[in-house]
Amino acid sequence: MSARPNPLVRAVVRRLAASVAVLLGVSILLFSATVVLPGDPATRILGREATPENVEALREQMGLDRPVPVQYADWLGGVVTGDLGTASSGRPVGPLLRERASNSLVLAAFAATLTVAIALVVGVASGLRVGRPEDSALSVAALVGVSIPDFVVAGVLVSLFAFTIEWFPPVSLVLAGGSPLDRPSILVLPAVALAVPAGAWASRYVRAAVVDARTAPNVEAARLAGLSPQRVLFRHLLPGVIGPTAQVLAAATGFLVGGSVVVEQIFAYPGMGSLLASAVAVEDIDVILATGLAMAVAVVTSFLLADLAGALANPRLRTGL
Repeated sequence: MSARPNPLVRAVVRRLAASVAVLLGVSILLFSATVVLPGDPATRILGREATPENVEALREQMGLDRPVPVQYADWLGGVVTGDLGTASSGRPVGPLLRERASNSLVLAAFAATLTVAIALVVGVASGLRVGRPEDSALSVAALVGVSIPDFVVAGVLVSLFAFTIEWFPPVSLVLAGGSPLDRPSILVLPAVALAVPAGAWASRYVRAAVVDARTAPNVEAARLAGLSPQRVLFRHLLPGVIGPTAQVLAAATGFLVGGSVVVEQIFAYPGMGSLLASAVAVEDIDVILATGLAMAVAVVTSFLLADLAGALANPRLRTGL
């Protein structure tokens, strides 16, 4: 009789299959959305002065005269093989996307670090002081942080730290051929603008996880054994909230990805968010598809990693029982 697969392996395989299915569904929705956009890509590229014959020839060259399912299959096949199409400027989308993605990755790393810090500090502090004035104050602060849109946070930050006390630049320009890390100061304001709403939202769920973990048997036993509050917190309470906290922080990735479209535009930061916004403005279909799918991959991957962290934090799955 063959041995049954390890529960952790089964969990990983299930989550990988679900992630692929989600990305396939996202690709269909993205392509469908570009199909229903008003206007004709060939006419947009050639201009309104183009003759019908030239427009029709370009439509045939771009494959726009074929059935939509065939166009989708060709595009998806190109994505799988690394061919992301060509921007309206004539530049291949792949190199353009890689350049912008590297900039977005740097900004996302800064913003994610701040998000984790805000969520853990506010959530844990609030969860350990349930019912106290400190808990109420932190809860109100978190609610305010969630309620304020990214662009409002960005505007306040620019007004205060760029124009009033002049600590940071009001725009986050990256020199051609350079890296955002050449001038780390340009990352501060956009990273904070992204992290405040995401961290405030995540802190509410971290607080709930801490409140639940406080009454766990192992935590109660550690208290009764006379262990110091610090040992109870770091050795018994916090390990119990790793799984839920990781999943919540992964969900906050949606805030970072969605907010980047607005925040990068405000700060003129050359990332994927500003690339998507500019592509939508001129209806650059290949760029819209590639950038939208890349953002979806980022979100789905973060959820996948969070699910794996939750599975690894589960003793039964980790030990294969």
